[in-house]
Amino acid sequence: MKTKKPETAEGNICVVYARYSSHAQNDASIEQQVAECREYAAAHDLKISEIYADRAVSGRSDRRPEFQKMIRHAEAGRFQIVLTYKSNRIARNMLDALRYEERLEKAGVKVVYCKENFGDNAAGRLALRMMMSLNEFYSENMAEDIRRGLIDGAKQGKVMGCIPLGYRKGEDGCFAIDEPKAEIVREIFRRVSENETLASIADDLNARGILTQYKKPWGKNSFSTLLTNERYIGVYKFAEVRIEGGMPAIITRSLFEEVQEKVRRRQEVAGRRRDFAEYLLTGKAFCAKCGSPMAGSPAPAKMGRCTVTTFARPGAKNTPVKS
Repeated sequence: MKTKKPETAEGNICVVYARYSSHAQNDASIEQQVAECREYAAAHDLKISEIYADRAVSGRSDRRPEFQKMIRHAEAGRFQIVLTYKSNRIARNMLDALRYEERLEKAGVKVVYCKENFGDNAAGRLALRMMMSLNEFYSENMAEDIRRGLIDGAKQGKVMGCIPLGYRKGEDGCFAIDEPKAEIVREIFRRVSENETLASIADDLNARGILTQYKKPWGKNSFSTLLTNERYIGVYKFAEVRIEGGMPAIITRSLFEEVQEKVRRRQEVAGRRRDFAEYLLTGKAFCAKCGSPMAGSPAPAKMGRCTVTTFARPGAKNTPVKS
């Protein structure tokens, strides 16, 4: 069965691609970019069939839904020209920009930069490559500046990223305690220290209409990050920045450490339960002579300081081993 080729559009059919990165404060808005492209299309007798726009998406990423859709439509033969504001809209990385330009070229699609006229000759292509290199430098330099700003803010204890349950952003930009929610955190830690199961705590919180920090119902897996989060004892953490006492504590260190021990033990028990069908006596059988723990093994093993017997898989014969 022959595959039907896509219908070829008229030579003056074009589309517009616009992108806005939330990190770039001087970027023209989507509306401004589209307006410039419409003006160019009108001046060159081009018909715009569709507009693709990615909002608050970096040009350093391939994860741009509208851009990827435009590429697919180009390869389906739906248009012959892509209008975009400047060369840095396609990609900030030079290699990526060249790769996409080549891919569009193979599909019979030409890319036109409305505010940058490089010319369709050797000199123009050289100028375009140089501009792409500058775009990449600008992008990398901006990323370094952003990271430097984040690290500087972190050293001052400023709120960065997600805010854990029990905290809010204070007027000074630092963490402040959200008392009603902080009480929920204290309650969870207290109940875990009293050996209540996570499932029971989750059921109770849900029954009371209390949601997680992400506005979702509680489940057994909702507590893993919360119960091990050092921020609750006042340790500020962001990237490589760690500041003891860098934020207000919600619980005491003694309660936190007690809960860490409970969490560790529960994880050990959960690990033993995975092998429960094979080794029923794990954690329960000890040598009567030296007190060493006995462990499940598919073959006899040497344990402790005396003659012991390992318990093997069901059906295997237990064999005493002399130390």
